[in-house]
Amino acid sequence: MPVSDKELSEYYENFEEDESEEFVKERNQKKKFFQEKLSEKNIDNLEEGDIREIIRKLWAFEMWASKDYVVEEIIDDDIEKLKKNLKEALHGSQDKSKAYDELIENIRMMGPASASEILSCVFPEECGIWNRKAREGLKELSYSDELLLDKKNISGEEYERFNQVLLDIQDRLEDLGHKSKDLIKLDYFLYDIVQSVEKEREEEEKAEDFDHDEMIKTLEEIGDGLGFDVKTEYSAGPGARLDVKWSTKVANLGSIGYAFEVQRRGSRDSAIVNLQQAKKADPTIQKLVIVSTEDQIEKFKEKIDTLDESFRKSVSYMSVDKVEEALENLRNLRGLLQEAGLMKEIG
Repeated sequence: MPVSDKELSEYYENFEEDESEEFVKERNQKKKFFQEKLSEKNIDNLEEGDIREIIRKLWAFEMWASKDYVVEEIIDDDIEKLKKNLKEALHGSQDKSKAYDELIENIRMMGPASASEILSCVFPEECGIWNRKAREGLKELSYSDELLLDKKNISGEEYERFNQVLLDIQDRLEDLGHKSKDLIKLDYFLYDIVQSVEKEREEEEKAEDFDHDEMIKTLEEIGDGLGFDVKTEYSAGPGARLDVKWSTKVANLGSIGYAFEVQRRGSRDSAIVNLQQAKKADPTIQKLVIVSTEDQIEKFKEKIDTLDESFRKSVSYMSVDKVEEALENLRNLRGLLQEAGLMKEIG
């Protein structure tokens, strides 16, 4: 089932915030160029230089080192035949699935990505671009059940189904108050979703440079070394399990504690809810400490800064690097004191 209206709207709002004037300009210039060059009137006037310019502007051929080779193959010593095939495909019928099939079947070097890109630029209100980023973007929106999104090569009939899904998304966006205008802009939207997801995954990978269980042991050793009573996998109450708790008794205050949540991967929202539940369930907890990488901590701060003041003030942060540094300092201190005969050797 596709994502909810709320999720779709949030994705699109983030996209519009990220969208620069440069991208808008690029998109509009691209449409204008192809609609002029490949209009029914102008196709007959295409020359080899125009074909070279068309190939340079197509994203589908962006990775080709030799654009000249592509042009030579497309022209195939018969530019008149090429112009005839282009005109027939683009303007011979209203059926865009047929146009897609004709571009692939009758023009050398044309594949699903390049054929759909041309159609989208010339007919942006009807046709989308079938490329890897668009397929991945649709998967992120949970449309994978409606299309064969793992396929690279599709038929005209499948391309028509793809376009219908894009139009349905556009209709949903318009109902939610977002004017997506055309399917090229929707392609940019799907690309933005994929870029955002890939960025989040990179952040998660950065957070994989420490071992979750080892970090819990580190906090356990530090707490013990500082004289706290230490519990791991501490259950503060129903649905509130924390990785580590340090506790001690203070005169006139009773027992006070510090609870640690080690976050390596997983949902930040779930971790925050867990901390909120722990704070409610255990009034002895003075501070809730999130332990993670610097990148993850910044993400936590962005979310927690929007929550109520009482909870916000109860949360502290420790980077894994600082925790590891603290353990090293503690061990050095122990060694120094033991050498001086100021404490019994531990262990």
